[in-house]
Amino acid sequence: MQGTFNCERTVLVVARTVTSTGRLLEALRFFRDDFRVKPVFTVNDTSRYSAGAHELLTASGVEEIVPWDRVGELDYALALSASENIDFSRLRGTTVVLPHGIGFNKWVPDPTTRGTRLAGLPPVEALRTGRVRLVLSHPSQERQLLEACPEIAGSTAVTGDPTYDQLRASLPLRDRYRRKLGLGDRKLVLLSSTWRSESELGAWRTLPLEMLADLPSDEYQVALVMHPNIWAWYGSRVVRNFFDRALDAGLLLIPPERGWHAALVAADVVVGDHGSLSLYSAALGKPLLLSAFGAEHVPGTPVEELGRTAEHLVPGTGLREQVERALAHHDPQRFSGLTDGIFAHVGHAETRLRDLLYSELNLAPPPGEPPLLRPPDVDVTPQPVTAYDTFTDLSADGHLRIRRFPASARQHDVAAEAGSIRHLAVEEDERDLHRPHQASVFVRRAPSPAPGARAWAARALESLPGARVTAAATESGCVAAVRRGPVVEVSGSADAMLLASTVYACWLEGDLRDRDIAVHAGETSLRVRLTVS
Repeated sequence: MQGTFNCERTVLVVARTVTSTGRLLEALRFFRDDFRVKPVFTVNDTSRYSAGAHELLTASGVEEIVPWDRVGELDYALALSASENIDFSRLRGTTVVLPHGIGFNKWVPDPTTRGTRLAGLPPVEALRTGRVRLVLSHPSQERQLLEACPEIAGSTAVTGDPTYDQLRASLPLRDRYRRKLGLGDRKLVLLSSTWRSESELGAWRTLPLEMLADLPSDEYQVALVMHPNIWAWYGSRVVRNFFDRALDAGLLLIPPERGWHAALVAADVVVGDHGSLSLYSAALGKPLLLSAFGAEHVPGTPVEELGRTAEHLVPGTGLREQVERALAHHDPQRFSGLTDGIFAHVGHAETRLRDLLYSELNLAPPPGEPPLLRPPDVDVTPQPVTAYDTFTDLSADGHLRIRRFPASARQHDVAAEAGSIRHLAVEEDERDLHRPHQASVFVRRAPSPAPGARAWAARALESLPGARVTAAATESGCVAAVRRGPVVEVSGSADAMLLASTVYACWLEGDLRDRDIAVHAGETSLRVRLTVS
């Protein structure tokens, strides 16, 4: 029984890991709107990192996945893979192997020889068949592979890098991505880790938490992109458990299947390792700091040069100062000479790769250039921070400077900001039940009418003997109750926790009265009105 359309060619899409599956799903865009081509899906799931490949295909709408042991029964014109580790002996005809990173920059263990092999290079046995086409982004990669493996001759095609073209074309949309992430005026620090022990997280597992502890929450958002193999090895639940405190501190954990493109475009500074995302960051002119750099990189490759020329993040010293220095002294052209040798056919890679696939299918490609589709948005948001280590500095002329740090990230003793007064501000949704009893300021963020807010603040003050100020949000600001003091109505468009800390700062200074205050938190400045009753 046939469907409505009599397709002329079938493409066998061979997934293996979450990484390669995501890359293959992206590659389906090359056949969009073409009724002549039918993709059929299978998973060569012999890798420990294959966990999640089936689920990712199913979540994307793939309803039928052919079992790998039945691939020999299929009739197809071309096989498409994004992994060099599939079992090529099971496949007929030509297999086009798409890259899932930039170049061939890393040595990885080879179980067959108990030595190492060049990551991304298919087995010699497969190359000798003449039925493998390996897609490259630059002619220099072809020269590198010929030196390492002469059998690669005639099996490569230089198309450029469609992902780099997507990222470059997305740069004018940076404000859009930042708006979608809710960044406002805050700077985005993007942490990026490849996998294995010499990666960023392999060498410095506490970096996300340390970065959150050192960067003021009203000035910075911290996000983390991890190699999909980390997610596949441990599973989503365990990964989230690893970063439980960091997530409470506001860490934006980018899912493995989508969102890293948008996060990279939106980022103000990238902290990476020897993975491909660091090279993309350098090519896009982003401020870049390397937190780790493994010995598994290949000498003479662009990654090695990046490791020699980029600034390195130094443990045990102020992370905030290093990030601020990277932003202040950034030269967007610093790595332009390096990246010129990584990406060829810039701006035309999409068309060249599409035409290669159609050539292997023996079909004429659709007329014109294919659309360069916008990468997907980040489809997660960070958890709201519900406890802040807060520092206030009220000047005589009515200007209040507030710096807040997520309390869940600051488990060690942290020196106070110079000239500032420190307190703990906690929201009622805080998970750690110890913190409300330790708080000087306790807040309900959900807005309610003023009489209800006033009553809640009074009850909270009575039930928490250690609190000095309790406050409940209203539509126009908040109502705050001060222990052995007045009730204060606060008008301002800021977060209720920020407004409550304003009341506390004035109370500490012994200057709680009807007044206007200019509050400064990060790049945000606003006028706050206090009405004391």
